[in-house]
Amino acid sequence: MDQHAFMTVAADCELKVGDIISFGTSHPCLTFDKWRSGCLVDDDLRVIEPFHTCF
Repeated sequence: MDQHAFMTVAADCELKVGDIISFGTSHPCLTFDKWRSGCLVDDDLRVIEPFHTCF
């Protein structure tokens, strides 16, 4: 997994440095292989609870 990305947004987009955006993953095995834990979040991106992987 790589935390770097390039994004193209509309000129009137309100996205700014420091905003949090959320993405899913298309390859869970790669994610679980690289990260030993993660956070379960709600629709407002608030952490509900951490979880640990056993991959």
